[in-house]
Amino acid sequence: MAIVPLLGAALIAFLNGANDISRGIATLVGAGVRNYRKACQLGTLGTIIGSALSFWLAQRMVETFTKSWASQPLTSSPATLLSIVTAAALWLIVVTWLGIPVSTTHSIVGAIIGFHLVHGGWEKILWGNIAAKVFLPLLFSPLIALVLSWSLYRAFVTLDRVNPCLCIGETADQLNPEAQGEVIALVPARRLSLVLSSAQACRQFLRHQVGITADHLHLFSAFLISVARALNDAPKIAAIGLLAQSSLSQPVIFAAVTLAMGIGSLIGGRRVTKTLAEKITPIDNRTGLSANLTISLLVSGCANLGLPVSTTHVTGGAIVGIGIAKGTKSVYWKVVRDIVMAWCVTMPVCGLLSAVIAFVALRL
Repeated sequence: MAIVPLLGAALIAFLNGANDISRGIATLVGAGVRNYRKACQLGTLGTIIGSALSFWLAQRMVETFTKSWASQPLTSSPATLLSIVTAAALWLIVVTWLGIPVSTTHSIVGAIIGFHLVHGGWEKILWGNIAAKVFLPLLFSPLIALVLSWSLYRAFVTLDRVNPCLCIGETADQLNPEAQGEVIALVPARRLSLVLSSAQACRQFLRHQVGITADHLHLFSAFLISVARALNDAPKIAAIGLLAQSSLSQPVIFAAVTLAMGIGSLIGGRRVTKTLAEKITPIDNRTGLSANLTISLLVSGCANLGLPVSTTHVTGGAIVGIGIAKGTKSVYWKVVRDIVMAWCVTMPVCGLLSAVIAFVALRL
């Protein structure tokens, strides 16, 4: 029976990869920085690294995740695994096929609550924890992300004409006077110069330049988001497999989760990515970088403060925020409505499915 929790964790990890990889790479595709194939490859690399690192960096989350929602911890009984894994997996399969981004965490938590309602009763649920760690972040994190991305976008508008680039290279013999006028900083070192200016000015000012452009920053931010997302999600999924930890070692479970999450990201990530990249609002390099900076700042900042937020909701709010900054008519509100509705029903649907399965399983 040890293989059952392993397969359950691997299934959820695969679906998590397919649905959640979009959080980091959608803006790359929308801005045309990378196509779907290359963006998924970058996101998959970040996902695998983040999931692998979680074995060393996020051990406490495994125990917390299985004990934060009810007064009695989960067991490794067949009914427990069947209820939670089946309910969460069915919902994730449906929404991923439809291209709707939802929280894997909320899917699993909803399924856990549904099982406990049947197994232990209403009074066993820790509703205070659920309100603090699920409902409040669901309500406020998209709104905060919206405001922050709107603000960053407005700040970046002033840099649009500059197209900044930090470049180092060999100083040209003939300097263009117009290019010199655009140069913000010049630090000569023999024949090498460090220039902070527009990409066009750098090309005119330097030979053989090596520069950091907005594209590079955009790619780096997407990679970091992919790493952070997997670092946050992998231990929650591994907790399902570790319910049978007496017969399965933690390295085996985490290895299976990492592999399955990576495969799901690589082969199944396009549907939800397409929704975030193309169906909420048009994205360019400036707006994409604004959204990614918002996601990075908010998710990492809240993590350091111990405040739980969903990368899914932060990403959605950030992309809507840049759309509003460009004008409310640039936002496809019907798609936004469908996504928000899916967020709101994720826990109830998974809880109901899990409760029904648990009711049947516990009576067989």
